[in-house]
Amino acid sequence: MKNLIFICCILIILFKTGNVLSDNNIFNVNNVEISKEISTNKEKLANQAFKKGFKELINRLLLDEDYKKISTTNLDQIKRLISYYQIKNKEKEENNNIRFNIFFDKDKIHNFFYQKNILYSDIINTDMIIFPLLISDKQYFIYTKNYFYENWNKESSKDLIQYTLPTENIESIQKIKLNKENIYKINIEDFFKEYNLENMAFATIKINQNIAKVFLNTKIADKKLNKNLLITNPGLNQKQFNNRIISEIKNVIRDLIKSQNLIDVRIPSFLNVKIRLNNKSNLVEFNNRLKKIDLIDSFYVQELNKDYVLVKIKYLGKINKIIKKLKDQNIDLNMREGQWQLNII
Repeated sequence: MKNLIFICCILIILFKTGNVLSDNNIFNVNNVEISKEISTNKEKLANQAFKKGFKELINRLLLDEDYKKISTTNLDQIKRLISYYQIKNKEKEENNNIRFNIFFDKDKIHNFFYQKNILYSDIINTDMIIFPLLISDKQYFIYTKNYFYENWNKESSKDLIQYTLPTENIESIQKIKLNKENIYKINIEDFFKEYNLENMAFATIKINQNIAKVFLNTKIADKKLNKNLLITNPGLNQKQFNNRIISEIKNVIRDLIKSQNLIDVRIPSFLNVKIRLNNKSNLVEFNNRLKKIDLIDSFYVQELNKDYVLVKIKYLGKINKIIKKLKDQNIDLNMREGQWQLNII
């Protein structure tokens, strides 16, 4: 009986805290850097950080068209969305910049998006394999002298997507040569068959003087999506123009992936799960891992005994996304005997 009471107490704490305490979630914006030259007033510096941090947050979560709708949100509204913030390097006076960690309130952000009729997505740490093929002066540059292949990941510190480029091999070269006349329809699943990634893209970049025509052939979350881009040079040198092409392609890919992972805060789903209680520490560990998953909104205990607990989980997004997020935390969700069950791996 004492053990059962102890477990109940832990569960109450678990289901009250949810993931509010998580330092690693998509609603936190870390290392927002502000120059001290703007002001010596800490409040003014913080206000600048709030505005910059908000833009970083919505750029991370929203489609480009939705980002534009709310990017000019006023400071007072932004401050109401923040739980708290930290100043990272306030003791280093010799540094001309000051860094802030800003923690936005998940529920307030959800409500803000709800009022604005906006969907968001979580694509942090999404993996994609990509091959950028350069065509210039009717010549095909596959690996050698292909600026885009050589420089794709040069400036990737703030990429939401982790890009992998295929290693140079004769088979890939042969496939491209065989498909020269119909390169836009190349079978990307066959081209990338050695790589076990669900997101893939083949970018054909055709440059003619100051115009780049790009055709994106992608497969994202089992869905084939194609996109045409026309990028003009506003007067940059060739290296700057090439970097702009990379940036534009990455922006389009980011929106394509977001479009396949949109979360509607207006339509939550519910999942009834059984959690077996092998020992007391198991439950604590379960809580520590579960609270890192932002798509899980809340928990409700339905039944409790010494062997297991039945829990109703309120979550946002698709079930396959939840399964993947749980797996990332080494929690296995599967159907057994007509009942969803959670187990720590």
